Amino acid sequence: MHAMEWDDLKVFLAAVRTGSYTAAGRLLGINRTTVGRRIDALENALGVSLFQYTPNGPAPTREGQELLTTASLIESEIDTLLARMKLPGEAPETIRIASSGGLASEFMAELARFQRQEPRAVIELLSENDPLDSVTQRRADLAIALVRVPPVRLTGVQVATLSQAPYARRDGGDDRVLGWGHEIQTAVPGQWTVANPAGETAEEAGVPRFNSWQQLKQAVLAGIGQASLWCFAADAEPDLHRLAEPDPRHDYPLWLLHRTKSPPGPALRKLIVFLEQALRERIGRASCRERVCWIV
Repeated sequence: MHAMEWDDLKVFLAAVRTGSYTAAGRLLGINRTTVGRRIDALENALGVSLFQYTPNGPAPTREGQELLTTASLIESEIDTLLARMKLPGEAPETIRIASSGGLASEFMAELARFQRQEPRAVIELLSENDPLDSVTQRRADLAIALVRVPPVRLTGVQVATLSQAPYARRDGGDDRVLGWGHEIQTAVPGQWTVANPAGETAEEAGVPRFNSWQQLKQAVLAGIGQASLWCFAADAEPDLHRLAEPDPRHDYPLWLLHRTKSPPGPALRKLIVFLEQALRERIGRASCRERVCWIV
């Protein structure tokens, strides 16, 4: 009988967390066949079936759910032990995250939680006009980006679909519509510029312009004006209220992307899995248009 190995458990955890053998393989830098072989070996070692196959992909069986709980605890204990031991020769791993329009700053709480869990990971945030190009050119390791179809040179996971709506301060404030600065304008698809004045339109209107969504949200909170904001972020602010329902034409997918031909290192793999789970949990508590509002 094949003995259960930690590497097999890591493959199992990746398969559960990503929802497919193919996605797990991309995350771990191995092919789908190897993922399936590792899962088969684990099932043979335990004498149980760990997955049932559904139209939406493999889902853990009852035994799989039990193993997930145990394997997650083992993973946490191993990570804690390695961090305490500070093994010689194991240098910190820097993860450079590229985004535009201050997109990554919306995830600061999640990144801080990851940093506490993974003290050897060093997070560096880069503000880039084109985060996809930054990853391709190796200036960054991970892109947090709005893109309908990722280029073939990059791979990763779609975390969510973002919705936006117009917001104002609940107790009043200026009713002028605030403008997007250059960084936000280049970060979003062209049709989104109808939501907020941008470029020459904003300049001619004489409205204040902001280069990040955090700045824009803070401006609305300060009563400087109104603006279209991400629903997940604005709905969490008790001092803001929504002026209209989101327009689905302005929805856009949010991706975590890395280089296809360069499998992510251990820390980056953990970060991708962590962010995918953490953001989906956070998203599950937000609502737009009486449906889940996947967020930035």
